[in-house]
Amino acid sequence: MSSKIFTSKEIRRQFISFFVEKEHSFVHSSPVVPADDPTLLFANAGMNQFKNIFLGQKDISITRAVNSQKCIRAGGKHNDLEEVGKDGYHHTFFEMLGNWSFGDYYKEEAILWAWELLTEVWKLPKQLMYATVHTSDHEAFELWKSKTDIDHSHISYHGDKDNFWEMGETGPCGPCSEIHIDRGASACDKQGIEGHICRVNGDCARYIELWNLVFIQYNRETNRELTPLQHRFIDTGAGLERITQVLQEKSSNYETDLFMPIIEKLAAISGVVYTQENGTSHRVIADHVRCLCFALADGGFPSNEGRGYVLRRILRRAARHGRLLGFAEPFLHTLVDTVVSVMGHHFTELAGKEEFIKMVIKAEEERFNKTLDTGLERLNELSANSPDKKISGLDAFTLYDTYGFPLDLTMILAEERGLSVDIVGFNAEMELQRNRARSASKFATQSFDADWIELSNPTPTGFVGYTQFETTAHIQRYRIDEDATVLLQVDNTPFYAESGGQIADKGIIRNEDFELSIHDVKKQDDNIIHYGKLTRGLISAKPVTMEIDVAHRKDVARNHTATHLLHKALRNVLGTHVQQKGSLVNSDYLRLDFTHFKGLSHDELKAVEQSVNIAILDNLTLNTTIQSIESAKSDGAMALFGEKYSDEVRVVNVEGFSKELCGGTHVNATGEIGLFKIISESSSAAGIRRIEAYTGKSALAYIDEMQATATRLAEKLHCSPASLDTKLDAYIASFNQLEAQLKAIQAKAGDAFVQQLLLSTIAFGEINLLIKETNFPNLEEFKQITDSLKSQCKNCIAFLFNTWEDKLNIACVVSADLIPGYHAGKLVAKLAEMLDGKGGGRPDSAMAGGKALEKIPEVMQAIPDMLKSQ
Repeated sequence: MSSKIFTSKEIRRQFISFFVEKEHSFVHSSPVVPADDPTLLFANAGMNQFKNIFLGQKDISITRAVNSQKCIRAGGKHNDLEEVGKDGYHHTFFEMLGNWSFGDYYKEEAILWAWELLTEVWKLPKQLMYATVHTSDHEAFELWKSKTDIDHSHISYHGDKDNFWEMGETGPCGPCSEIHIDRGASACDKQGIEGHICRVNGDCARYIELWNLVFIQYNRETNRELTPLQHRFIDTGAGLERITQVLQEKSSNYETDLFMPIIEKLAAISGVVYTQENGTSHRVIADHVRCLCFALADGGFPSNEGRGYVLRRILRRAARHGRLLGFAEPFLHTLVDTVVSVMGHHFTELAGKEEFIKMVIKAEEERFNKTLDTGLERLNELSANSPDKKISGLDAFTLYDTYGFPLDLTMILAEERGLSVDIVGFNAEMELQRNRARSASKFATQSFDADWIELSNPTPTGFVGYTQFETTAHIQRYRIDEDATVLLQVDNTPFYAESGGQIADKGIIRNEDFELSIHDVKKQDDNIIHYGKLTRGLISAKPVTMEIDVAHRKDVARNHTATHLLHKALRNVLGTHVQQKGSLVNSDYLRLDFTHFKGLSHDELKAVEQSVNIAILDNLTLNTTIQSIESAKSDGAMALFGEKYSDEVRVVNVEGFSKELCGGTHVNATGEIGLFKIISESSSAAGIRRIEAYTGKSALAYIDEMQATATRLAEKLHCSPASLDTKLDAYIASFNQLEAQLKAIQAKAGDAFVQQLLLSTIAFGEINLLIKETNFPNLEEFKQITDSLKSQCKNCIAFLFNTWEDKLNIACVVSADLIPGYHAGKLVAKLAEMLDGKGGGRPDSAMAGGKALEKIPEVMQAIPDMLKSQ
């Protein structure tokens, strides 16, 4: 192969430097969690951050670009999760090296430079290289023949499946040319299979793709027709992991220096040596922990929906493979430092976030360990209640989807219990989920150009609202929707568009011909669109006066500045692991979601609130500056996870207190906020807390209402507001005493009832058998009777049929001396089936439900025969 073994650091640097020398601008990788693209779960290709350029929604500011893009493919159409670890090349997280041309160079340069880098810089043998082109792309075929010295017999045509790239159902697309390398017959993983032939774009591992050169020249219309684009683009992608594997002459991506330090650390702490043959769990964990580190650093967070759900599944899959390596306690967080040491030199966003990443991963793994144990209980229930000794496809999928059990784990555990698994049914459920994911993740372009009436050539909207509440402007275009909402774009505006959690301004746009009441403002790329209702006249082309609702703006500004103060106060009181995960800033109240793993105590909330109010009383000055993002970060300005920032950013500095990157509107000094009052603290999601608070007039109104409430309660309790605590404590103590007495009386009555029940047992061979109907209106009371029966019965099997208002609950108790001969869970499950219900439980006690109440007498009579058969 290559005459020199390159490190992954060198390969990444050489790729970028090569294209920088070719007059490309280096562009930092966008976050793997897209902040401004709802069509994507994660950034899954290098082109994601340039999509608006391809779609013509954003002006071209650079004509050539190069970068290494962080990518995650673990959900939706591009879902490699279940394949990771089984082979040496599937990943959830990977780096995509790429170079782009936006209306500048085209096929010839893209082909020549790719060939030059591969064969001249990295010295890959030319005789082992192969190029593919689309069947329609004769131009690319001839360029390979005439402009490179590749073996002409190594150039081949292929169809749409392999050599045509599309962004989505519609949108920019074009043919592509892939570069492959022959790794030799020994690399074929299909040797010995009858009829198999090793070939480029075949189905074995001998010929592998190194680089894909995409020639974007068409737009796919909704009718599937192709129309030429105004500008032609180059979009290339070369996976760093794959390139590194080839250049380091390894047989697997996992054996490169991108993964081996993680695998070696894992082998050391687990005591299980890694081998390629038995290293599936090592590979899964190494891949998944890389993915988690980058996703969490870029603003992702485990949760029960969307991308958070995908991250939770990735973490749980890694944790499950940890158990296969012998880990009983959380361990993934111990690998974070190794990931950062391998990747942090280039992706500097990892630095400083190690402790936060460790904390999230450890907490999630602890939570999963509990879930896993619950899943094992569920599996035991399925085992106990499976008359056909088979776990259904739906149940197997539920174990996978809800409890994180991979199918192979369910199969192993089922086999231990003498059960089989409906694999066909599981695959059907999995395919249904994939179809749902594909439907939810289809790329759909939005058009804001239909039905616009243009009065002048639209240009990016200037925003003057930081310093002006009113201005004169010229209408560029407008349209009227079906509900009579007017959408209007002007050349400059004082109206703030909804962004960063802050709601939009309200106000009036008018001239002598019309008046428009604005209720919403949105930003589409560089255009600011005003939404309103006509209250007078008809739209005309005359200049307009733009006036925002100043009182509304000031209320919003109070809440926005208070949000900055709250964020900083939380970090001061709770620790620097606190990170803002979302916010809502409107005129009535503010809401802040932040990372923290337990509810705040009264003292913590009090300390946070006091910190904010002291900053308000100090009347700290706010000043804003425009800086480069690197300068702002070096000055200590805080950037929010998941937010996408341009090269120049707006820094909001609260004198001596906080400094954040923010494009919102604020007060001039903190004293204008007036008062800050926390009204609630709650859980928003796993590991995320939520605080809601009032400022200004809303805070004063809240305190007035709280004071009035305290006065009303004091009057009802015949005390002063100051002594409410003492009075309530006395009432609560009295209530608790009465409740304890009542429970004691109920327990005594229940024991007496059970003793009466036991007098009704009948002889069943040498066993005492109890079959009774009961009528408890309270299910909890029925359960207490069942528990009492379990503690008192000897050499006894009891069945209780409790009915109340057309509801049926069945309980079965088997005394300890009759186990394992009889199993309460299995017995009650059979009865439930006869009564059109289901249920189960432990060998000594179990419950079930039923619907066919009319069959109760018949079922009660059938119990002796059922016991005989067992």
